[in-house]
Amino acid sequence: MENSFFGKKSSIRPDIDCYRLVLKTMARSQFPNAGDDIPKIFKSMDDIGVFPDTDCFDAAIETLRNGAKLSKPENADKYAKAAENMLMKMEREKDRSSAANVKPTAKTYTNVIEALSIRKTKKASEIADSLLKKMEDASTSNKLMAPTKESYLGVIKSFGNAASTTSFIRANDILQRMIAQYAAGNNAAKPDKCAYHAVIKACISSAAAPQSDDRRKEALRLAISTVQDMKGDPATRPNSYSYLQLLRGAVRLLPAGDEREKALSTILRNCVRDGCVDQEVIREYHSAVSDDCFQKNVIRSASTYNGTKSLPESWTKNLGYSVLIQGEDGKASRKRNPVISIYGEVVPSTVYSDHKMRRLWAKTNQKLLRGGRIV
Repeated sequence: MENSFFGKKSSIRPDIDCYRLVLKTMARSQFPNAGDDIPKIFKSMDDIGVFPDTDCFDAAIETLRNGAKLSKPENADKYAKAAENMLMKMEREKDRSSAANVKPTAKTYTNVIEALSIRKTKKASEIADSLLKKMEDASTSNKLMAPTKESYLGVIKSFGNAASTTSFIRANDILQRMIAQYAAGNNAAKPDKCAYHAVIKACISSAAAPQSDDRRKEALRLAISTVQDMKGDPATRPNSYSYLQLLRGAVRLLPAGDEREKALSTILRNCVRDGCVDQEVIREYHSAVSDDCFQKNVIRSASTYNGTKSLPESWTKNLGYSVLIQGEDGKASRKRNPVISIYGEVVPSTVYSDHKMRRLWAKTNQKLLRGGRIV
């Protein structure tokens, strides 16, 4: 259309709808390098006399965010920076335009925050936080600007990726603001497990920054207290992944020795109490402690199943994939978790095989063998 119009072969020129649809298609494509064409498209709009609106800017920023998330590290930073620059351009156009067709929204800021979270710098995390504060301030008079769960999660991840000596403290501050927003009536900001896990990861990543042993211990204490806070809401109750992160945090944040083994064993005991010991948790614990410690805290409590030393059933009761066991009357009597050996292997059993088959049956759009025939 552009070539025909500029070549005077046609009087039909692209309008705002044409460009908007092209930009939205690019945003939905999930193609890592799609953002490379954004400058060319905006220049074409300028050349042809079409003024981009909010939807155009939003689609361009979303495309750049996707590029930051999906590209290799050497290109991710480029797209994240481009998303930030596009927002700055959008705000300039908003200020100089008399028409209200360019106006950043909560979606706009959130997409830029998510792009900035890819950049592993303190400056990027500070910019992300400043955008979040803009949203919080604007939401007092405009509910449509209220930050969402994704907005807060992006800033928490940004501080975690910065891996500075204070990043874990800042990440926790964002989580507390998120909790306050939800308590104030912003349902879109309800914290979930991902938000708590992001704070825990920020605590762990702080190990990469040069800091004192006391600061490292502070980071581990915050990670542990974050898991404890998760227990306050059934929707955020810690799972095996929560405890796996704590174990990894103790390994990274504490020097080898008795103090580390004591912390690791305390974390395992809490995981056992919550019934969340899975294969990865027990493997991580086994690799991190001495043989004597593993003998004392795991092997002594083990039972034998089909000739294999296995974890007690109570240790795995809340993993979330229990299978029904039928009683003598043919009715389901109780649930049974897969049996896990003390070294993190699933012990073959009729119950677990039946569980795996039922999961296959539950999948859609696939042919399954049932009763000797394909259905």
